[in-house]
Amino acid sequence: MTLHDQSLAENSNRTNSEKRGLKVRLLEKVDTPAVREIMKQHHASTVFRDQEFSDWKLNEHFSLILSRPPRMICPVATLDGKPVGVTWAIADSYMLSDGPIFVTVHVIAVDLSLPPVRRAKVFLALVAAIKKWAASLNASHSFIHVTTGSRIEATDRLMRAAGAKFIGGTYALV
Repeated sequence: MTLHDQSLAENSNRTNSEKRGLKVRLLEKVDTPAVREIMKQHHASTVFRDQEFSDWKLNEHFSLILSRPPRMICPVATLDGKPVGVTWAIADSYMLSDGPIFVTVHVIAVDLSLPPVRRAKVFLALVAAIKKWAASLNASHSFIHVTTGSRIEATDRLMRAAGAKFIGGTYALV
């Protein structure tokens, strides 16, 4: 084996080990097809499921996210290198204060084909990534919007396991 071949083999092993297990990293363009499928699953489980899924609008979000604006983040959870979950959050100041910024999590979506315990682990890993980002911004608060409207008790248990405290709710005017 030449030195070049050995170097390639070592890099290949390192790359393979970096892909094994559950990891969280920022969204990359290569992730968008898999993330789109996860978002379609998520959309079908929300209160907005009767509205047609918009590929165009998701493409616009992908373009914005991939431009890496300073107060926006989109962590992706991967399992053995394959995207299995995504979250999207922004940071901004409260409209009635000049105080510190806060984080709003607009979506946490996990691949529903995973077993329940794995889904929970993916969810918790994504929440941990948001917490880390919020801490790096010295955010005063972080809020997670829940719009599924289903499995409310299970969602509450998972949110509490993530360290969230219920402070009120979202009400849909119908």
